[in-house]
Amino acid sequence: MSTSYAAAINPLVGQAVSEKLNKNNHALWKMQVLAIVRGARLEGFLTGATKTPPASTMKTTADGKEEEVQNPLYVEWVATDQQVLGFLLSSITPNILSQLTACKTAAEVWSAVEAMFTSMSRARTVNTRIALATTKKGNLSMAEYVAKMRSLADEIASAGKAIDDDELVSYILAGLDFDYNPIVSALVARTEPISVGEMYSQLLSFEQRMDLLQPDSRSSVNSANRGHGASRGTRGRGRSRGGAPSRGRGRSNGQRQQNQGAQNNQQHGSDNRPRCQVCKIKGHTADICWYRFDEDFVPEEKYAGATSTSYGVDTNWYMDSGATDNITSNLEKLSIHDRYKGHDQIHTASGAGMEISHIGHSTVTTPSRDLHLNNVLYVPKANKNLVSVHRLTSDNSTFIEFHPDFFLIKDQATKKTLLRGRCDRGLYPLPARRTIKQAYGAAKISFDRWHSRLGHPAAPIVEKVISQFNLPVLANSNKHSVCDACQQAKSRQLPFPHSSTVSQHPLEIIYSDVWGPAPKSVGGHKYYVSFIDAYSKFTWIYLLKFKSEVFTKFREFQSLVERLFNRKIITMQTDWGVNIKNCIPFSPKLASHTIFPARIHISRMGQPNASIAISSRLV
Repeated sequence: MSTSYAAAINPLVGQAVSEKLNKNNHALWKMQVLAIVRGARLEGFLTGATKTPPASTMKTTADGKEEEVQNPLYVEWVATDQQVLGFLLSSITPNILSQLTACKTAAEVWSAVEAMFTSMSRARTVNTRIALATTKKGNLSMAEYVAKMRSLADEIASAGKAIDDDELVSYILAGLDFDYNPIVSALVARTEPISVGEMYSQLLSFEQRMDLLQPDSRSSVNSANRGHGASRGTRGRGRSRGGAPSRGRGRSNGQRQQNQGAQNNQQHGSDNRPRCQVCKIKGHTADICWYRFDEDFVPEEKYAGATSTSYGVDTNWYMDSGATDNITSNLEKLSIHDRYKGHDQIHTASGAGMEISHIGHSTVTTPSRDLHLNNVLYVPKANKNLVSVHRLTSDNSTFIEFHPDFFLIKDQATKKTLLRGRCDRGLYPLPARRTIKQAYGAAKISFDRWHSRLGHPAAPIVEKVISQFNLPVLANSNKHSVCDACQQAKSRQLPFPHSSTVSQHPLEIIYSDVWGPAPKSVGGHKYYVSFIDAYSKFTWIYLLKFKSEVFTKFREFQSLVERLFNRKIITMQTDWGVNIKNCIPFSPKLASHTIFPARIHISRMGQPNASIAISSRLV
């Protein structure tokens, strides 16, 4: 079968690739090259489907003999292959060309490029998919966030692994914040698929609506974090809990309440009508108020403002997603409380720090079960009582649904509604209930407090007394804390100053100590006396049957070492304790026997030398 190649006319002349091959655009380059080569019907030279013909062939001459001649099909194949090879090389950047110098045909170049970029494309696709799955909106605007996700999807497509719209929509929705849960729930509940463009328009509309509802600021005035010191924001020993810039529903209610209370007084002038203590409305008293038996009733803020300015205390609990801790300024709200021993402070969005005085617990009564507010921080300077949404839901296994006009607290397991409350001027207060004080209710105190009240006994004794008499104690008290009073009272003496004495020669300073009594040894010895040279740390030990033998042994020691070192003992240091002082009058004997020159003195330091203490333990 004859094969013809159009080698005389190069079909690739004038064909240019707009994107030359580099390390980032292999998929685009491959698409352009294949389109041009297939249009010239030369794809077989790239893939290797067009086989190389034999270089020579046999030809019969006129006299009937066969001779080997060059194959014209081979010449045409080589010419066409080199045209395709030249086209490929002209579309590759120099950085990659340097790795293809050993390739001789177009198929070899094509195969080498494919092998080079296959592993790179696979790794790039995996990394880009990880970036798609982990990217969060954060502080980006909706337009910036969607544009970033689209660019990542385009990068995957350029690597030859395009993702469809449904997958990209799921990635975008997964990276949205908690504030976008309503629109995310609505989009997920759709039965028909949604395109990326339609989803983007709905997300953009939702963001614009949120901006209209909160035009002033996205940071909650009520958001609080606990840090160590007033100047710290997100770091410190107190572990920055809840950064100041956060989205919340809090407002500066104190000033608004005072202004509205003042306007109300000015409007009514000298109105002497009584004000109801339940609903705060003038014109009737509490005994005939419609809401006197409604425990879920919360008075309107414009009426409650008058009473809050007169008393200076707002008794409502306000739920705040920006607060990281439960906070109250009313100690009476805590059924159990104890003194706060930390050094943390509460920081508001303005950066001001407020001291924490106590920490305790409180409860919110619901028809089904009580909701516990654990680790409530008592801050005397706080203006509002804040309930951290995170702590309320995590401590009680619940979740909260916020609606424009009300909110619902539901059990996580059964989805049963535990409490329903209403939205009051953009805030979500927990319904105020009367505190029922039990006659037997006693504030539980910490284990440390019982330790102090019982006279600082040991921890096992305190535990036994608490258990035997059923005393109230906090369950999470630290039973292994260090009591400062116990440490100071049980210390026998203050630490001695560091000694700076340095010995330059043997026998300049001799440390001595007497140890005993001990059970009698085989030889009848009960004591021993040690002599330690400060310079060499060499130790001599003499066994004693009686303390009165100390001076005799010292005489033996003196004779031995002075002959050995050919020097006199200059100084002898002891603790001047009972062992030395009562066994024999050392100083008079030294003076009477003139053992030392006039330079001798006996140290009366109260602290035993470290060498003596170590030697005593070793012996």
